[in-house]
Amino acid sequence: MNAKAAAHHFNVSERWVKELVRRYAFEGEAAFDSRSKQPKTSPNRTPEKTRNRIIFHRQNLTAKGLDAGAETIQILLETEGLTAPSKSTVHRILRQTNHVTDQPQKRPKSSLIRFEAALPNEMWQSDFTHWRLADGSDTEILDYIDDHSRFLISIRAYRRVTGHHVAKQFTQACEEHGRPQSSLTDNGLVFTTRFTGKINGDEPAKNQFEKLLQEWDIKQINGSPNHPQTQGKIERFHRTLKLWLNAQPRAKTVAQLNEQLEEFKHVYNMERPHKAAGRKPPYLRYTATAKAVPKPLPKDERRIRTDTVDKDGKLTLRYGGQLRHLGMGRTYSGVPVRMLIDDRDVTVINRKTGEIIRYFKIEPSKNYQKAISRLNR
Repeated sequence: MNAKAAAHHFNVSERWVKELVRRYAFEGEAAFDSRSKQPKTSPNRTPEKTRNRIIFHRQNLTAKGLDAGAETIQILLETEGLTAPSKSTVHRILRQTNHVTDQPQKRPKSSLIRFEAALPNEMWQSDFTHWRLADGSDTEILDYIDDHSRFLISIRAYRRVTGHHVAKQFTQACEEHGRPQSSLTDNGLVFTTRFTGKINGDEPAKNQFEKLLQEWDIKQINGSPNHPQTQGKIERFHRTLKLWLNAQPRAKTVAQLNEQLEEFKHVYNMERPHKAAGRKPPYLRYTATAKAVPKPLPKDERRIRTDTVDKDGKLTLRYGGQLRHLGMGRTYSGVPVRMLIDDRDVTVINRKTGEIIRYFKIEPSKNYQKAISRLNR
């Protein structure tokens, strides 16, 4: 049977029959074994050394509780002088070696509207998150991050975060890093009283943190209710923080936890490359350019409160997040009044007669407030 007849009989090309005859002359029966179509050489294959370093960095970062994604590994390979493969190749190598589990499809990043401050200190984001100690008791961790660079400005744990803690930690952060131009937080009561509503006819007074921002001309921005994406950077930061904390021995006390947080602050700011910070540690981006500073803001702390002088001759007024007692004198017990409040200045008017009966200037350091003058008693 010639090549043409064999090709017709086996339903293959005549050229293929001749190729098999040629192979048979050199290889015998092995000529008919199936063969891989893979090239004998693969010039684009990732070198074994690079593959091993990819796996090493994945394991090392994971053990330390740090982000171990493909982009972070790329950066580390480049710092070692190796040619880093693409992110998809790094991810494929990790998947092939069972070092990553594919996650469900997420919302495309391109669908998100992103905002980033143009300069360091143009905006600080703040929030707090919960963390349990070794005995199971709860703590709250309050932190401030720079929106532009992701630099961790300040972080500290408390049993419970109060308005006093927020203002004090913010003040200390400003002393160390300068005052930001604006502040972004959610609507928690430790950050704002804007949603507390009227109390006995009184518009809510600003709390201690809000007073501080107003005094220093720092623009206050509060995210929309039920829209946590507004504070997306600090929400993402909290996931990074907890990933690291989970890799550490569980702290037994708040003091021990604060020691861990200081260590984390150094690693996060100085050592860990951040892809949103130009693939550099946040500290380098935070210090690369001049910082923004506050701009003069309009002062507006005017409100009206209606009340009745109590049996002890006092009125109550919330200022700077604290309840103040205004000494009217027992002579006025039971008298209905209207208070005109202009920041620290308070004018008390008899609602029945329209007469001004007291004038106060609030002393923020004191609870009990004495009248400055008696008018038309």
